[in-house]
Amino acid sequence: MSVFLDLKKALFGHIVVSSKVEDRPLVITAQVVSFEKHPNADRLRVVKLDTGTQIVEPVVCGATNFVVGDIVALALSGATITHNIHSEAHESFILERATIRGVESQGMICAGFELGLSKEPETREQGVRVFPPGTKLGVDVHSV
Repeated sequence: MSVFLDLKKALFGHIVVSSKVEDRPLVITAQVVSFEKHPNADRLRVVKLDTGTQIVEPVVCGATNFVVGDIVALALSGATITHNIHSEAHESFILERATIRGVESQGMICAGFELGLSKEPETREQGVRVFPPGTKLGVDVHSV
């Protein structure tokens, strides 16, 4: 299956199960440094994030419920996305970098359902998971 066929699948369609590569978690906490409107899409943002050890950018996101300074869940390339909520079969796949409307996204900012932290998918208005201020950056979201 091709990963990130479109933005809806890429941003709001998956539960993320934390995977690790070389003892490094792939679904981590990250702080929003900045964002701007996507140059080729009205409903998308291009986001810059800080993991505590590196800057990850650009990350294309359709959610609007976060601001600069918020701490969110960031899935990096290689993370296992276990359920695609935009598919009736809810099949899993491995997250890969994807070009969304001409911008190569370096990850995916995740909602609680995508993380397995809620039983029902969030609405577009509820958006992505925002962690409390002061949450440690760069740690596996399942340990927060």
